[in-house]
Amino acid sequence: MLLMTLIIVAVLVSGFLLMSTEQLHHVNRAAVAMVCGVIVWVIYLLRGQEYVQLMHSGEYLEFLNGAASTSASLKTFVAEHVITRYIGEACSVILFLIATNTIVEVLHNNGVFDSLIDWLRMRNSRTFLWVISLLTFAISANVDNFTTVVLMMSIITQIVRNHHQRVIYACTIMIAACMGGCFTAIGDMTSVMLWVRGVITPSAYAAGLFLPAFSSTCVFNLLIAQKLHGRVELFSVLSRYNGDDSSLAAWQKVLLLVLGIAGLWFIPSFHVITKLPPFLGALSVLALVWAVEGLCNLERNGNVLMVQRHYFRTTEFIGMRLILYFLGITLCIGALAECGALDYVGTWLERNVSNVYIYGGIVGVLSAVMDNVPLMMTGMNLFSLDEVAGSTSPFVQNGIYWQLLSFCCACGGCLLFIGTLAGQAVLEVERIRFKWYIRHYLWRALLAWLVGIGVFWLTH
Repeated sequence: MLLMTLIIVAVLVSGFLLMSTEQLHHVNRAAVAMVCGVIVWVIYLLRGQEYVQLMHSGEYLEFLNGAASTSASLKTFVAEHVITRYIGEACSVILFLIATNTIVEVLHNNGVFDSLIDWLRMRNSRTFLWVISLLTFAISANVDNFTTVVLMMSIITQIVRNHHQRVIYACTIMIAACMGGCFTAIGDMTSVMLWVRGVITPSAYAAGLFLPAFSSTCVFNLLIAQKLHGRVELFSVLSRYNGDDSSLAAWQKVLLLVLGIAGLWFIPSFHVITKLPPFLGALSVLALVWAVEGLCNLERNGNVLMVQRHYFRTTEFIGMRLILYFLGITLCIGALAECGALDYVGTWLERNVSNVYIYGGIVGVLSAVMDNVPLMMTGMNLFSLDEVAGSTSPFVQNGIYWQLLSFCCACGGCLLFIGTLAGQAVLEVERIRFKWYIRHYLWRALLAWLVGIGVFWLTH
């Protein structure tokens, strides 16, 4: 069994390295994740009897109901009672993200954000930096950071003409989106995973991470503002599409915006009141926004005549790749947990390290060179939720470990921008050179992270 466990670990480490270096070999990370996910579960089945006895002996005996264990019964148990747990958790996150992303697309396709382009056309380069950063921070707290980055990049590419200035603002958007996304339960895929797992509650989580995330954003802005001088070079003519596809009245756009933002913030309350999964609340909000959007577009027969904007066309394919990638990663981490490797590492860390700040530092550094999504999943499965009443353990619900894990994954992913999907979106849009980013921005992002850790320590 030990040999098979080592093989599973080796396959996954190789796969994670391939995913992290997608920019070098151009192999789709979603394909790598899915292939690795299937391979490790096939390897798992080769010693399935021993793994099931190790992790699910009681459940398996109940499943057999007195019958003898056979190869067929073992495979059926693994398929129906082991793998489905991880797939069910992944689908809860995916459905939530699909609903929230679609809400943003509905708003964008109806021209709700077009007024931002006019409002953001300002000349002072440093003022523009702070405005675009704080706006990104606020939007990312309500919508996942990847969607926020795509939205904000589509806006600044229509405002800023100078490529050098646009790259600086793009890096600011990446940092602000990751920091804004990590301090709310609905702002990032990793925080949504924590919420779905039940280790955090939205209000306590946001209260614990707001100051560290906001401090890191402000520090990075202060450092990067030194590279900005003079005025913003603007496009003289707006390049956005001004046809009939955004012909809603101003009050209708405001109505859709209020419904969308208020609905997103209502999702945690929906979960608290009903105890139903968060994605059901997100789907209900989407249904409401769609219904109101249909009423506002009665003259155009609902969505039938809706012009497909560039934003919608690009994110549709990216979103599907993201879904498949997340499913593949879930299968990978699930196999790693089920073979007992994560339990062994978690026990060793508790005995020999027992310091959550060291855990966070390790995860942050690894997030700089590897994708933060698998690292977040690994960190979540290293330790079990402490449900002992009155416990002061960092692993209780809303304990500092879960908050620190999310914050360090977000900050670490920004260090080399390849560790987060938001950073890779910025890289693809602006074609930023890796060496150039390391020389000009790595130390700034690192210092912002360290300041955030210091604020986290002071407030906890």
